[in-house]
Amino acid sequence: MNLTNMKRPSTSVLFAAAPALFLGGWLLMRPIDGRSEPGGWWTAAHAVWLAGFVLFAAMSLRFREITGARTAGQRIALTASVGVVLLSALANMVQLSIDLVGGFTSANSAELKDAFAGVKDIPGAEAIVYGIGAQVIFVGLVVFAILAAVVRRGTPASAALVTAGTVVMAVGMGFGRNHWSVPAGMICLLAGLTLLGREVGGYRGSVARGSRLSSIAGRA
Repeated sequence: MNLTNMKRPSTSVLFAAAPALFLGGWLLMRPIDGRSEPGGWWTAAHAVWLAGFVLFAAMSLRFREITGARTAGQRIALTASVGVVLLSALANMVQLSIDLVGGFTSANSAELKDAFAGVKDIPGAEAIVYGIGAQVIFVGLVVFAILAAVVRRGTPASAALVTAGTVVMAVGMGFGRNHWSVPAGMICLLAGLTLLGREVGGYRGSVARGSRLSSIAGRA
């Protein structure tokens, strides 16, 4: 198999799959009520989340290809959204890898909590891997969705859905991870990013088709 010839996932698929896996991991945690304990459901949820954040990282690398930023402010916003989503996705990937290793090596919840405590004792680890560093990914997604609408690669509808989903999740977390508003926010985020992926993917496809037609006409 020639890996260089393998097609990348389409933008619409990538933008939909990442938040879908994010929601899927939350659903897999429901049989244990969201508690941190090793076991089949816990491991499956964290594996799905890990796959989701890998896709969020891949999504961020598509941003620069599709926004059409023109002004200095737009380019700064684009670079910021790429950096924030990519670095925060990496922080989540580190967190989830630690969680999976801890789950495989711990016999019970007490041992798992001890394993986490050891990691959090590392200077900066709690803030970067478990705190703000892991959470700002959603800020980066909101910035990109708004920018895409400003440069007319996306629409106000997708930007509003992504923003609303992020706000609802953030508020819901204040009531606890099991509050009904948390999955509501995730579903809203999924709808917004799915729509945004179709919009920017469709625009990019139309540009590519236009370029091919121009090339054909030039050779005629």
